[in-house]
Amino acid sequence: MFGVVTRSGISHGLGALAFAALLCMFGMSSAHALNPQIPFHGYVLDQWSVPQGLPQITVLDMAEDRAGFLWISTQKAVARFDGVQFVAFDRAATGVDTTMLDVVWADPHGQVWFGGAHGLLRQQDGHFTALGGSAVHAIIDAGDGTPLLGTANGVSRVQDGAVVPVAGYSGPAFSLLRDGETLWIGGLGRICKRDGSVAPAAVTCIRQSLPQQPRIVVKRMALVRGSLWLGTQMGLMRVDGESIVPSGVDANVDTESIESLLVDREGALWIGSVQALYRVLPDSRVERVADDDLAPRPWVRALFEDRAGNLWLGTHTLGLYRAWNGWIQRVSARDGVTDPLMWSIVRSPDGQFVLGTNSDVEILAGSSARARVLIPGTALPNPSAYTLYYDRHGRLWVGTRAGLAVYDRGRNVTPAAMSVLGSWRIDDVREVANDDFWIGTSGGLYRWREGELSRVNPGASAAAASIRFILPITPDHLYIGTEDGVREWQAGKLLEPAWAKPLRGHFVSHLAMLKPGVLGIATVDVGIGVMRDGQLRMLGKQDGLPSDNAWTLDVLDGNLYVGSIAGAWRLPLAELPLPGSPARTVSPQMVAGVVRDTGVRPVHCCNGGAAARSLIDGKAIWYSTTDGALRVDTQILGALPVSPAAWVESVEHDGKQFSAGNFELTEGTRDLVFHYTAPWLRVGALGFRYRLEGYDTAWEDAGARRSAFYTHLPPGRYHFRVAAMLAGAAGYGPEAEVVVQVRPYWHERTVVRAAAVLALALLVVLLARLGMRAQRERNAWLEAQVERRTEQLARALERLRVANLALAEESHTDTLTALQNRRYLLARLPELLASRGPLGLLQIDIDFFKEVNDRHGHAVGDSVLREIGQMLAAARRDSDVAVRWGGEEFLLLLREVDAGEVLVIAERLRRDIATREFTDGNGGTVLLTCSIGFSMHPLALRSDKATFDAALELSDRALYDAKHDGRNRCVGLMAIAALAAEVLDKPFAPQVDALIACGQLRWVRPAS
Repeated sequence: MFGVVTRSGISHGLGALAFAALLCMFGMSSAHALNPQIPFHGYVLDQWSVPQGLPQITVLDMAEDRAGFLWISTQKAVARFDGVQFVAFDRAATGVDTTMLDVVWADPHGQVWFGGAHGLLRQQDGHFTALGGSAVHAIIDAGDGTPLLGTANGVSRVQDGAVVPVAGYSGPAFSLLRDGETLWIGGLGRICKRDGSVAPAAVTCIRQSLPQQPRIVVKRMALVRGSLWLGTQMGLMRVDGESIVPSGVDANVDTESIESLLVDREGALWIGSVQALYRVLPDSRVERVADDDLAPRPWVRALFEDRAGNLWLGTHTLGLYRAWNGWIQRVSARDGVTDPLMWSIVRSPDGQFVLGTNSDVEILAGSSARARVLIPGTALPNPSAYTLYYDRHGRLWVGTRAGLAVYDRGRNVTPAAMSVLGSWRIDDVREVANDDFWIGTSGGLYRWREGELSRVNPGASAAAASIRFILPITPDHLYIGTEDGVREWQAGKLLEPAWAKPLRGHFVSHLAMLKPGVLGIATVDVGIGVMRDGQLRMLGKQDGLPSDNAWTLDVLDGNLYVGSIAGAWRLPLAELPLPGSPARTVSPQMVAGVVRDTGVRPVHCCNGGAAARSLIDGKAIWYSTTDGALRVDTQILGALPVSPAAWVESVEHDGKQFSAGNFELTEGTRDLVFHYTAPWLRVGALGFRYRLEGYDTAWEDAGARRSAFYTHLPPGRYHFRVAAMLAGAAGYGPEAEVVVQVRPYWHERTVVRAAAVLALALLVVLLARLGMRAQRERNAWLEAQVERRTEQLARALERLRVANLALAEESHTDTLTALQNRRYLLARLPELLASRGPLGLLQIDIDFFKEVNDRHGHAVGDSVLREIGQMLAAARRDSDVAVRWGGEEFLLLLREVDAGEVLVIAERLRRDIATREFTDGNGGTVLLTCSIGFSMHPLALRSDKATFDAALELSDRALYDAKHDGRNRCVGLMAIAALAAEVLDKPFAPQVDALIACGQLRWVRPAS
């Protein structure tokens, strides 16, 4: 007896809803699949193709393994995807042919199975095994966690590592599907049903009803509410009784070649064809995905739903897509908004949403939930509705860029006294009592009370007079955000609180009571502030915030939501550092405006403006943006995410990749690279930290980098540990660990060292005794010669001075190569840096030098190093510095050169060494090559030890790439422009990959 399951594939979405479906969603909880009430254009859509690392643009099939990685089959190779990067498994990496594998299935034991024209392949822990057999068209679960195969010669399964046939069905099986005890088999011109409830299992077939037509190939099958749907090259069909008939879903669907079928968790049937993507909703409505919402002729070859509910689309010509519901909904031009540049949003007394745009005031109303103009721009003092406010009588106050208007149920009831505000931008209106309003303008703070308007800060400077936000505590106690910090109105006086002095000169955009006794302050350039008990604490990018800009502060369900130019983010209030608490870094979760390289439809957030730029509506928050109003549904967003487990993918040594098991290093260099990741197919940025226990004294924050580099490791036993943290999560996920054993060289072994110490101790004792006897004899002789020695003392002192000078010179010189050594460079470094001129740094490493010592002996090796030292000494100018950096590695410092000259000199040195015939001491020659990494100093406007160390780090990284690229080459890593001081004030090595990625550093290589 065996069972089967359908090919994987379904969807989960978190996307921008059309507003027509939005209103019915306001109270919904988080969904586990694509919400059928949302049209496809409402989902968030991401795309990956060859530029993002996909081996080839045609995606044939997909599956998610037990660890959470997505396995993707393309025409060129198999790839494993962790949510950010692809790892390709081609013939060179696996030893087997991984091209054109049509089907993928992941079993519950951690193995992934692939089928194609050459039979079956199995992947386990990165190792591929070809099991062969007939061409495989389908793979599903046999009911016991092993694969059941639809092949060119029938149905097969895997037993004891071999592919064996299953009796009862003959002919090609192109698709398999299980319905309880029934196994459906899609064949050529027929489908067959194998009833497993009886023994032996009975097989009956339903054949094509019109034999005069070409025989159909049943490539895909799907079971929807008891109906069996068939994807064929002749169109979508279904089983009607004992007949195979056209589906009747759509005229196009019934005639196009069906490439993929999927029933998602909500019961929607997804249909992929060459021409389009279709969805049959549970209520039988048919949605054809528009070309603008996916792509013209998308040719969807594969559909897959992962465990998180994301819908993955594998296409023939456009790579890989992911669609998800999203917690973001947007109201913009598509929903009738006249001007999508939005400044403010409020809710009217009758529950409708009122939008202030750059051209008018609009309202969302009616069953269609489309926007319409409420107050045209021509009826306002200025068309730009900068802020909106409803008072207790239901009147709408409209603050514009030039004046204020008051509307009562469509009538303009603006008091004539308000005309004096016509010269100012209106940023905030606050009602504190009946007919008592505070008005913040670009021209000062005003109060309207009992029909009279007065300004309360006539002597304020221009910046302090620009009132951006008013936070009433009582009618006569206000906190006020200005373009010159925070002011406080209390007891009839406007003052600057002592705690607010650090904010002087800064634009304060928003104020909010985060919790009793805790005031939050948003600024546009220095992050957010928290004030408690008269003490202020500022938080910015250096503390982990996405940006130093903030426009809004909103508190909902114990979380702080902040809208900024980088997007909207949230942080639990319990995680917000308060004044007086220890310094620590926070990790907010981006909830809107996340910049993703894969995003097909970007989400704009958030816009500046005045006080009404955000609105809490139940469990949702609205933001005004440059592309309409944006709604973040925190209920769909759900609780804070949990960080995934980290994985060590491989250990790299001497350019070779080794599996991530425990690693023993016995020969070669002591340089290691650990490659790690964390599978995360949902949305969110991952950061990593790692530590090599036994070597590192603390955790290394790697950011998004997924490799750790170590060089010249001493012998010992190390534990490499790595963990991942998802932005917004409470902490790091489970760690991954690899044990590394670095074996000592013979001369580093404890026994050898102990013997050497013992021998040295005996020698010291012997020498001491001999010395004591010689000293006694010498003392007697000295007493006899004291007068003569007195005469020679002056000359001896002179000789001693000369000897000391020679000794000092020798201490700065490498005895083998006669080049300077590190001590000399450190002594000269202040002089070199003080000159502030350009300095080229070349790190030169002799390739495979250990083979010279092993093959010809250390004497020949020393001779080669001496000759190379002579070459460098002859090549350098008087102003240059040539240093033996250690072993077979040299450092050449070139003064007053530019990047082009450094490249020319590096190439010349590389060629000279490659063409030099070094003697082997026996009449033969030794041929060598070298790898050169170079950079330029200074990297910043300043010139000091930190900038020199950073330049040296770049040359070392370039040398690593030169060796990694095959050796015998020159590679440079240069700064495009002067790096910012804050970059060099932090540990530089962890930032190199990020600086390369953002274009601040560039690679330099010789022309081919």
